Amino acid sequence: MAIDSTVNHSFHFSVGYLKTLLEGIDNDKMTHQPSPGMNHPAWIVGHLVTAMEFTAKLIGATYKAPDGWSDLFGMKSEPSDDASKYPDMATLLAELDKTVAAVTPSLESISAEALAVQMPDEGFRKMMPTVGDGLTFLINGHITTHIGQLSAWRRACGMPALF
Repeated sequence: MAIDSTVNHSFHFSVGYLKTLLEGIDNDKMTHQPSPGMNHPAWIVGHLVTAMEFTAKLIGATYKAPDGWSDLFGMKSEPSDDASKYPDMATLLAELDKTVAAVTPSLESISAEALAVQMPDEGFRKMMPTVGDGLTFLINGHITTHIGQLSAWRRACGMPALF
């Protein structure tokens, strides 16, 4: 097992597509919830940043999300329409770029042996038994899940589909 160039390419394509979906969304709309509890753009980007912090930890890369982000964006967090709780989009995107820059070198060099190691997080291990399984999900499936949510958010807000 190894993270090959196709998986890595898909990761970078997904991050780029996420950014394309965010273009043209004003900061004052970033926390709008067209349906109660709907994940909004600010929460989606922040959530992906915190997930990438976990990704970095799995592969020995160095990245730490800003203080308080795990509470605001972590797995058990719930998005709020209160914009004052969230960083602006420029800050969110800058942090996303930092995560991508932090994990990319490790993704490109991680060994098959490191990918075959049992997932250290016991709860996540039930779904993703190895580091490689979890890593592939985090850099592809997880991101694209939230891209789908962002695409649905755009449509619910009357914005056109892009893909």
